[in-house]
Amino acid sequence: MLYPFPPSRGSSSPWGAIQTVTALGPDAMWVTTASHGGLRVSPTALARMPESVRQTAYSEGGWFEEDCDWALPYLALRLDAFEGDAAGGAKVRAAAVRTVQVYHPQHAVLLGVAREPGGRADG
Repeated sequence: MLYPFPPSRGSSSPWGAIQTVTALGPDAMWVTTASHGGLRVSPTALARMPESVRQTAYSEGGWFEEDCDWALPYLALRLDAFEGDAAGGAKVRAAAVRTVQVYHPQHAVLLGVAREPGGRADG
């Protein structure tokens, strides 16, 4: 299915009809649905990301699910720079770092994150 960017309320996503859309900069949007959600990045932003983090077992085509994969584009595109306040951005960035350490340790160094012993290898 072809999904236009930017996504809009009521349009389709991999998780169903979009209920909310929140901009995280010009090339990234946070979307929610009745069942799930995640981060949607523009084709231009996706092309700026390292190839190895553009797709996972649960995310592809510029859609990154909200549980584990959202942190990949968040860090790769430095989306914390677009957060409304510095303290909030620091908190979200810390959550993204921890998410990568736990679920995507194989990409930690590429994203400028220190690898943490005990991270899952199947990310």
